Amino acid sequence: MLDFYSIEDAQPKYVSPKQLTYLGGIEWAEFETAQKARIIEAHLDYYGDFSWSSELVRRKLSALAELNPLPMGKLMAILKKAAAAERGVKAFGD
Repeated sequence: MLDFYSIEDAQPKYVSPKQLTYLGGIEWAEFETAQKARIIEAHLDYYGDFSWSSELVRRKLSALAELNPLPMGKLMAILKKAAAAERGVKAFGD
């Protein structure tokens, strides 16, 4: 599972998940669908860590809304939570 946590833009990117608020997670199939839709960048790894700023979260949420979001419903819910809190996200793969 790729787990997403809420992170402030000014917060250091190298933080432990224990210091962040959990937003939800996505499985491999949803990750792959989001990469094919170019919501998740092709160079990012399901088993790696990455972060998106609050601005990038808003842009990705807008792009998702223009697509059929059903196959990416969990990712959309995660991004909505982050956008509502005006925060970015930090993802940790396991």
